[in-house]
Amino acid sequence: MNIRKPNGVLYFLVYILVYPLLKLLFRLKVDRTGYDPPEGPYIVVSNHCSYMDFIVVMLALYPRRFNAVGAKKFFLYRPLNKLLPIMGVIPKNLFDPDTRAIKSIMAVIKRGDRVLLFPEGRCSTDGAYAGVHKSTGKLIKKLGVPVVGCRIEGAYTCMPFWRKGVRLGSERLTIAGLISAEEVGAMTADEINCAVDERLGGPVPSSRAAVFKTNKARKLTEGLQNVLYWCPACGAEFAHETRGNVIRCLACGSSAEMDREARLRPLGGGVSPGSVHEWFREQTRHEMSLLSENMIPVRTSATVRMPAAGEGRGMELCGSGELSLDSGGWHYSGELRGERAELFFPIDTVPALPFDPCDDFQIYAHGEFYMFTPEDPRRCAKYSTIGECAYHRFASAVLMTPGADSGF
Repeated sequence: MNIRKPNGVLYFLVYILVYPLLKLLFRLKVDRTGYDPPEGPYIVVSNHCSYMDFIVVMLALYPRRFNAVGAKKFFLYRPLNKLLPIMGVIPKNLFDPDTRAIKSIMAVIKRGDRVLLFPEGRCSTDGAYAGVHKSTGKLIKKLGVPVVGCRIEGAYTCMPFWRKGVRLGSERLTIAGLISAEEVGAMTADEINCAVDERLGGPVPSSRAAVFKTNKARKLTEGLQNVLYWCPACGAEFAHETRGNVIRCLACGSSAEMDREARLRPLGGGVSPGSVHEWFREQTRHEMSLLSENMIPVRTSATVRMPAAGEGRGMELCGSGELSLDSGGWHYSGELRGERAELFFPIDTVPALPFDPCDDFQIYAHGEFYMFTPEDPRRCAKYSTIGECAYHRFASAVLMTPGADSGF
């Protein structure tokens, strides 16, 4: 695949039209005091906490243009299937060896251009830095070019993973040199990964950046029950409702309110961790505590979607069957494009399961892309969490760095 240079005219138009709007809506501040753009090709690595990170980082680095690496699924839909190639975006299968994407990245660097990489490989579920696949350090070492780090704070509260739309808040980017070309050559792949983790990780959310514009902000918790499905007070699952700024367990009545700094405060003697990240971490630890060598397989009826034939037609329903997880991996048994199919995804090959709350979770394997919707779509967050817990518990070698206190 021939990856174009990003279109300069389109870049400029987006910069003059969108960048001022971002600064107005999100009080966007960019700290470039440690950023001295290297000569020639280099890589920018950034944490990934909202769906607008791609555009925010690229505009903050203007006038330099970057070939960003993005999930291949976005290329399946109109008009993105036309727009993304014009912007020079490199498609990649998430958490799946993708030699075509690697060759594209190498080609961009070889011709003297720059690459923007979100090495977590997905948007953060809880606002925390999720760590990277250890192959990231190997790729950076192979490319042998300088690395610049970009730390994003506040975007998670402005556009949370678990709800649609944006909220008026505060966002901050810190861009600075991370590793020189000489240091890349002298460091091991693991040392490079550690340097990336140290720069991109940090407090979540940062109090200086996770602030809404007004004390009268409303519906701050709307949709949060699609990610925080476990009650830390009574252990009930899928018993929460959200209303206004409050999340409440219908099983025990424990409730908490989100304030303008995205903190969760218990109400009326309720029990609540202090933030979405802390709650999600406890939820993950709970799931980890239930796993054993003789784990009972998790089973669910599910439909499966795959890329539709024809450019820009998105995903199409391909069948239905039973999806299960055991200590060996994920199994699918059922119909697939009119034929009986038995699929197996070994646990070693599924380090993470990106998901869309209350809709689907995704598995990339052998160049294919599968989107599973369980019988109860509310359980997407649970199956994604259990899948990642199983990977950290049963994989022969965990190839993900720890991230920011994830609970695994």
